[in-house]
Amino acid sequence: MRLPLLFSAALVTAVTAFTGSAGAVHAAPAPHTTAGSMDFGSSGSDLLGQAGLFLWQNPAGRYIVVLGAKMGTFGQTPEILDQRLSATARLGRTHPFNRIIVSGGDTWWLPVSEAQFMNVGLLQRGIPVWQMINEAQSTSTVQNATNTVRMLKAMGADGAVIVTNGFHMQRAIKNFRDAARTQQARIQFLPAYA
Repeated sequence: MRLPLLFSAALVTAVTAFTGSAGAVHAAPAPHTTAGSMDFGSSGSDLLGQAGLFLWQNPAGRYIVVLGAKMGTFGQTPEILDQRLSATARLGRTHPFNRIIVSGGDTWWLPVSEAQFMNVGLLQRGIPVWQMINEAQSTSTVQNATNTVRMLKAMGADGAVIVTNGFHMQRAIKNFRDAARTQQARIQFLPAYA
């Protein structure tokens, strides 16, 4: 079958473009911080860095997970969620064979979930609907992790890249690792900063 050969050639081309050679892989740029900021990195600079290469290694078994944020009273998207959606869209367009789990539930009195609002935001950023999977029941990061790990385990995943903001990443990764340990799921999690 030619698909694995084509995929392997695309991966070598991508790695070669990133590293300058087919044999050596350079470390991803160090995460950055700005004075007074808790943002520890940018997924934009990591598309072919650690998270990008991780996704390329197993497109069918590794997912991009974007965490929701409380919507405005009339469905306005908060700035931190815009940042998460933009970072997710960059990863999703670069890794079109990796599915995206959109995680977020209750939006107060509105009849749609955060995940559904996020679907629209990703569609507007060029992500096709078939690439998205919704987790629309969670109301906290702990529930994001618990519900998403359950889904990942059921789909046979071995890894996921978590997209959230720098101030939220450490807690989010811990919640996902704790949920995987509780559910006895062998899933590796890497950060992708919004």
